[in-house]
Amino acid sequence: MTIDFSRRLQAGVDEIFPDAPLQKCVFHAIQLLTRGLLKELSRIKKLHLTTHIAEWNALRKDSLHAEKKGTFLVNAPFSFSDVEHSRQILHALKKCISRPKPEHVKKALLRLFASPLFTAWKGHQAFLANYQAFFHAQKLKFTKKGVHYIRAFLYKQFRSVIRSLRKAVEEKKVHFNRAKYLLLMNPVNMSSWHHRQLRACLKEFPWLRPYRRTVVKFYYQFRLPPEKRASLRFLLGLLKPGMHPWLKSAILTLLNNEENVFRFQHFHELFPRRTFSPSIKVVNESSNKLMNILYQTQCGMRTLENIRMRISHRLGCPVIVSPALLEKLQ
Repeated sequence: MTIDFSRRLQAGVDEIFPDAPLQKCVFHAIQLLTRGLLKELSRIKKLHLTTHIAEWNALRKDSLHAEKKGTFLVNAPFSFSDVEHSRQILHALKKCISRPKPEHVKKALLRLFASPLFTAWKGHQAFLANYQAFFHAQKLKFTKKGVHYIRAFLYKQFRSVIRSLRKAVEEKKVHFNRAKYLLLMNPVNMSSWHHRQLRACLKEFPWLRPYRRTVVKFYYQFRLPPEKRASLRFLLGLLKPGMHPWLKSAILTLLNNEENVFRFQHFHELFPRRTFSPSIKVVNESSNKLMNILYQTQCGMRTLENIRMRISHRLGCPVIVSPALLEKLQ
């Protein structure tokens, strides 16, 4: 009997066919792990990239509020070091342009631009280049009127720099979206183009390599003979604190059903006179599609006799209703 990982379906099979060898669908086993990995990769993307972008946006709003109101919205430090560094630059700029005299503003800015805090900032080169070009084009001087325009320019230029830094993270997020689907591909189905793209993605995200090695090893277990196949306990290497519960559940389900997932490899030992069929390894999805069509219409299926008759006629085979299901219906 070949079924998916539905507990209710297995309960019915155990009740009606208690002695039948049970095969868990290989397609559903692979789907179970890949869906769990997709959830885990989405969690990682949100943790490291989406949250990173959100912090850049929060810093931009903070600079706008500081320019208009003179106060900051964000008081706590940011979790990402580059965003926190930029926040410190913003605070230092505000202190410089808040000096009472124009000549004090000039000296404070020159000290800031020469400080290790500013030179270690990722956007310091672009900021200084635009700062110098602005003075050259506008021919401004540090007077009371000139400081007004310089103040507005500094805030605007700061937001321009952090926007470029945020766009770099957004581009990395796009690359990650492409990487996660390449990461889960079956190596048998990959072309040379897929391999090149995957190598580029793993070079950009080297911490994804253990996931890829695990996925490749998992796929190859279904192609190896029983004597060479490894236990699925290597999947436990993916278990980490804070991981997505879907992935944890998928790994534990596969470990609990490992014998039934690979039972197709022993088919000739169990039935030496029978010819192996793909439907022994994988559930026939066409039957499921027909059942879904019947479920959606439900025309004339108000009694158990009509249900049995219509399903049996549609599938072209006898239908057995579990006694446990009969008790629920009654």
